[in-house]
Amino acid sequence: MIIFEKEDMKEEQPICLIHIPKTGGKTLWKILKKQPETYHVWHKKMFKNLDIPVSFFTMLREPVDRVLSTYYYIRSYEADPLYDQLQNITLKEFVDYIGNEQIENIRYKKRDLKSLRPRSVNLATRYLSGGDPNALKIAKKNIKKHFPIVGLTDMYPESLFLMKKKFNLQLSSITIENKTDNRPSTEAISPDLINKIKKTNHNDILLYEWAKKRFLNEMESLSKLERQELQNWIAKTKTLSE
Repeated sequence: MIIFEKEDMKEEQPICLIHIPKTGGKTLWKILKKQPETYHVWHKKMFKNLDIPVSFFTMLREPVDRVLSTYYYIRSYEADPLYDQLQNITLKEFVDYIGNEQIENIRYKKRDLKSLRPRSVNLATRYLSGGDPNALKIAKKNIKKHFPIVGLTDMYPESLFLMKKKFNLQLSSITIENKTDNRPSTEAISPDLINKIKKTNHNDILLYEWAKKRFLNEMESLSKLERQELQNWIAKTKTLSE
């Protein structure tokens, strides 16, 4: 069972997914909907401390790949408020635009092109710190204290396996939802654009590298039996790239 929360959760010790856009979150929605237990989802809602103990979890995506996915997703999804405007904006123009530091860190109307920057720049740091794209230390502190698991989009089966163990998820197989078609691979993008995205998303790069090291340490701590279970799970799981 899944509950999309707009208000604070009331039950004791709930489990809550913070959905960071373009990280495979909607795939998790589908999985959580099938669970007999209740799982909460914060969609378009950032981390905040609550008066009750909450087990938060989330997925992180390599920041350059996430930014590229955001651009091609908006251009391909007609219901997106910025769909029409991005038809005439090249990837280079998009990268240059989101790198404009004169655009303030505030909430913009959905059809305001300036909303591209808060949608694209240090998004994970913003969500996990509680709203500040520059608060890397706070984001890490929150993860350490409140997130027993932070999964990785590029290690989706492994992430689900750890979530299964920590939250007793019932899983069979998965298919990635909300897949963005017809986008080039990261390797096909010019190194200059890649470097610009990395510079703009410096905090998210550091957060992702830190979280990935934490994740790999968790994987290393698996017992021999658990590693065999993981290999069996990966063998029978079919995934698609988002």
